[in-house]
Order: sequence, then C-alpha cells, then structure tokens
Amino acid sequence: MLSKGMIHLYIGNGKGKTTAAVGLAIRALGAGLKVFFVQFLKNTITGEKNIMEKFSGSLYFYRPEQRHTMFLWKMTEKQLAETKEDIHAGWRHIREEILFGKWDVVVLDEVLDVISSSLLPEEDITDVLIKKPGKTEIICTGRDAPDSLRNLADYISLIEKVRHPFDKGVCARHGIEY
Repeated sequence: MLSKGMIHLYIGNGKGKTTAAVGLAIRALGAGLKVFFVQFLKNTITGEKNIMEKFSGSLYFYRPEQRHTMFLWKMTEKQLAETKEDIHAGWRHIREEILFGKWDVVVLDEVLDVISSSLLPEEDITDVLIKKPGKTEIICTGRDAPDSLRNLADYISLIEKVRHPFDKGVCARHGIEY
C-alpha cells in the first residue's frame, strides 16, 4: 500500500505514453498493489489488452463501451455525439471505481485526449483527481494536458517524437505500437 498517492501525466507526441503506463502497472502488480487500468478511445485488440485481461483480482482492465470504432476525425457529427454519450456512461463507472478506494494505482490511458476532444469536461477529471483517495496513484496519458491537470500533477513526463517509422509510411505494427 502506498503512503501517499501521486498524480502522473505522460504527455507528448512521441510513442511510449501507453507503454510507460503499462510498465508502471506491471511494476505495481509485482509489488502487490491493485491496479485499475482504463483505456479510452482504443477499440482494437492490443497486446496490453490481451495480457491485462488475463489478470484477475489485482488488475481490472476496462474500456468504456463505444458504438463506433473508427478514429474520431473520421466520425460523423451523429457518431461523435454517440461516442460522447458512450464515454460519459463509461466515466460514471470509472469515477465510482476510483472514488471507492479499492485501487492503489489507476491508469487513465488517453484521458487527456478525451478532454481535448471535448468528450468529457476537464472539470470532471480534475474533480476526481482532487477527490481521489489519498493513497491512490493516478496516471493520465495523452498528447497534452490542460493547465488545471498540470497544476495537480506530481510527475509530468514529456515523450517527444524525434523519429518514427510512420513518417516513412510504415503503419502501426501489432505488438510494437499496439
């Protein structure tokens, strides 16, 4: 059990934010901590989903159910509105899980992109971060974080892209990027 839970932000345009969050979750599990790992906006089969769903008791892997699986920028206005409804429904469950106090470590993967895409209000996230149980560690990932979250954070790690195969037309590879 942690004596004081802190808030981490993994931000930037580089590859590795989710990878870092998964690594921290594995480390926490290895130390006997309970982990709630949430992924927003990811609807495909990923390596981390495949392995994390096999854990039971100490790790709860959760993705808010979404009716649409395409990227946000490919959605119609109606699909975006439905996705927003889906994210809100999932957030109610996530909020309850966090505030209940069962979890030592909570990962909110891509939550910062949910905020920047206006799928959840920034205030909903900051409210939970402020009200979280004192010993709960929370990790938030995404491309950028609003000032309100930066001000609450104990750790801010910037993951910067210097070079990426995508720039040469290489698509994401299963097991490496997802």
